Amino acid sequence: MIKPSPEKIDLLNQQAWDIRVSDSNKAQALSKEAVELSEKINYAKGKAEGLRTLGFCFIRVSNFQDASGCLKESLSLFESLNDLRGQSTVYEYFGIIQRSWGDFGASLELLLKSLELSRQTGFVEVEVTNLYQIGVTHKQLGNYEKALENLYKSLSLARSTQFTLMEAYDLNVIGSIYFDTADYTQALEYYQQGFTIRQASGDKWGEAGSLDNIGFTYFKLEDYQQAINFCKKSLAISQGTGDRKGQANAMLHLAEIYKQINDVEQATKFCNESLQIRQASGDKKGEAEILLFLAELHKPNFEKEEKNELFDGLFKALKIAEEIKAVDLLGKTHWALYESYKLHKNYSEALKHLEQHITIEKDLHKDAINQKILNLEISHRAEESKKEAEIFRLRNVELAALYEESKKQKEEIEQQKKNVEETLAELKTTQSQLIQSEKMASLGELTAGIAHEIQNPLNFVNNFSEVTIELIDEMEDAILKSDREEINSISADIKTNLQKIVHHGKRADAIVKGMLLHSRTSSGIREPTNINALADEYLRLAYHGLRAKDKSFNATLKTDYDETIGNINIIPQDIGRVILNLITNAFYAVTEKKKSPHPLTGGENYELVVTVTTKRLGSPLGDGGKAEIKVSDNGNGIPQKILDKIFQPFFTTKPTGQGTGLGLSLSYDIVKAHGGELKVETKEGEGSEFIIQLPFV
Repeated sequence: MIKPSPEKIDLLNQQAWDIRVSDSNKAQALSKEAVELSEKINYAKGKAEGLRTLGFCFIRVSNFQDASGCLKESLSLFESLNDLRGQSTVYEYFGIIQRSWGDFGASLELLLKSLELSRQTGFVEVEVTNLYQIGVTHKQLGNYEKALENLYKSLSLARSTQFTLMEAYDLNVIGSIYFDTADYTQALEYYQQGFTIRQASGDKWGEAGSLDNIGFTYFKLEDYQQAINFCKKSLAISQGTGDRKGQANAMLHLAEIYKQINDVEQATKFCNESLQIRQASGDKKGEAEILLFLAELHKPNFEKEEKNELFDGLFKALKIAEEIKAVDLLGKTHWALYESYKLHKNYSEALKHLEQHITIEKDLHKDAINQKILNLEISHRAEESKKEAEIFRLRNVELAALYEESKKQKEEIEQQKKNVEETLAELKTTQSQLIQSEKMASLGELTAGIAHEIQNPLNFVNNFSEVTIELIDEMEDAILKSDREEINSISADIKTNLQKIVHHGKRADAIVKGMLLHSRTSSGIREPTNINALADEYLRLAYHGLRAKDKSFNATLKTDYDETIGNINIIPQDIGRVILNLITNAFYAVTEKKKSPHPLTGGENYELVVTVTTKRLGSPLGDGGKAEIKVSDNGNGIPQKILDKIFQPFFTTKPTGQGTGLGLSLSYDIVKAHGGELKVETKEGEGSEFIIQLPFV
């Protein structure tokens, strides 16, 4: 019998590796053959590579237990061979398994180790996949900035090396980030780009994933028929390739779509089929998520005799969440149990689970907010923090309602109220931490305006200096000609020019000193401040700053300052930021109205007007004496339905990425800290007026 040669085994492994993504079934068969032949001739390298690819193939069908066994043996062999490239790929696959099991910390650690080895050995192909997998893990952790940073690096490297398959995977996950931030149109565009590449590459697994993503995006866009069509196409391909994870995902999405269109029978069918697959593959987290979905699906129709079925599923989900230490899942399950017990009027048990839920949510919320504080300075994406804060507010409303329903549990409720108050105190502390980020954003708005203010006197200095140099040349000619009259005339002109240079130099110096004074870190100490000068300075700087960014911007600025107002004791840096924020918002409001196509409300015939006025109210020496600053615009005004929300943290009407939702909230807090008031008067279609009232003492 002829012994298999290492060359033949190497060829089998290379063939399996090349098609591991596009045809995992064939790759699995080739890898098994390579492993068997390697064992016959004790060929460690061939066995290590065969087990590695075999492990990847098991991952593709969500068989993580078998994948883990193959990869452990493969890693041991690669280590004995000192094969760093082989170790790099195995560490990456272990990272994928840990992420699938919900251990994101271990996943990142393994993936970063893989990245270090791939870069150390110049293994560019695996570096591309490393960066992709790291991006995916960061995305699942909710850190979109880190996710995009790694995904775009992977995309750039994939394109430069013509690794088109990974290009498709990068595009797909970038699309999913747009999906998570509710930009479904942009998400659809990225998904379709990725789908085109995957289909052309023959990557059936990836093609199924793209179809599923496209289908669920249509679901979010409320095009339910398109959603069903694409998800069913995805399911058919996943069934053909044996991709159990893909089948489970498509089935769950179909269940969600049918639930939305009130087809409970179809929703239940697909949900149960997805559950069976996840149970069989050992996907504990996925199993628990489906149990929660089933409970939510049938909760409205549960009769008393079906009560046990509801709670059996929820307690099973709770046990799984505790077993795999999935804190987010644990919080969701306690909330589902709270709602279910409340539905069955068992308020004592409902309270226990609500208390557990809020404790977990408080910890999750604190960690999430801390992460978003860091991310805010990079991309101003505080939208998720806003949603989380609103969730906490709603939980408090639920708690108050439950208090009325269950007076018998008074002691427990009092304790729960204390816990919620602590949570709100932590949220308030977190908001104060965000103040510095908002201050930095305000300083950014000033930069262009400051540049414009300084450029003006510098232009005079430069122009008069050039003219003076020419005059000196003329004087030298006059001296040679002994023309005393001409010499005296030129000398007088030079003196005048130098006086103007000194004047404008001092003007630039005053601007710089003034801005350093206003932009320095607040000492927290109040000092007498000319409120008229402060308001006028920030009005000009905000206007010039906007003009520097948009040369086409023009607006009429109107001012009316009460000269009897005198000085007022304030922290000038803080009140300056409030005024800057209100003026910047006013410019934004009139700019948006200008874009309107209707001449009576915007368009070509519309004149943009922003007005700043000050006024003394009452006696500055007596009780109740106040200084009033008004910032008005003739924009579209604020709709009545959101008027009571504008001072709430994270609430913004600006598009994602253009507003943090913190400006007015922080302005409100600053004015309150000064013992004053910040109010708004508005009329839809006509404009808004923000009013600051500050006490003199």
